[in-house]
Amino acid sequence: MKIILLQDVKKIGKKGEIKDVSDGYARNFLLAKGLAAAATPAAVEKAKQSEMKQKQELEQKRDAVRKIASSLDGKAIILKVKAKDGKLFGSVTAKDISAALKNDGFDISDKNIGFEPMKELGRGEAKVFFEFGITAKVFVDVEAQ
Repeated sequence: MKIILLQDVKKIGKKGEIKDVSDGYARNFLLAKGLAAAATPAAVEKAKQSEMKQKQELEQKRDAVRKIASSLDGKAIILKVKAKDGKLFGSVTAKDISAALKNDGFDISDKNIGFEPMKELGRGEAKVFFEFGITAKVFVDVEAQ
C-alpha cells in the first residue's frame, strides 16, 4: 500500500515522503496512529506542492542569509576600550563584537562569532557563522579610549 508520511517514522522515512509498505502495517499502525495518510492521487499532488513550497521557502531563506553575510563580509568594526601602554584592561571578546554589530543593525549572537579574545590594541579577525554553512569575515580594530 502506498502512503504519505505525515511525521518522521523510524526505519520508514521522513515527513512528506511517499512510501510503499505492507497493507497490515499501514492500516493497523501508520494510519491508525495518524503517522501516515493513504497516497491517493489528490494527496500525492498536494504533498508534491507542499514539498515544492518548502524548497522555495528554504531557498529564499538561504538567499537572505547570503545577502546578510555579503553585506557583513570585510566590514571593519572599531572598538574603543580602556588601555595602558598597548595592553587592555580586560579583553575584547565575541560578546563585544556582537554588541557592536547590533549597533550597526546586525542581530548576531556571540555564539555565532568565532573570535580569540584580544588583550592588546590592534587589528583582529572574527568569523561570523550563519546557517547553511555560510560564513563572513569581520575585522576588529581595537583602539584606546
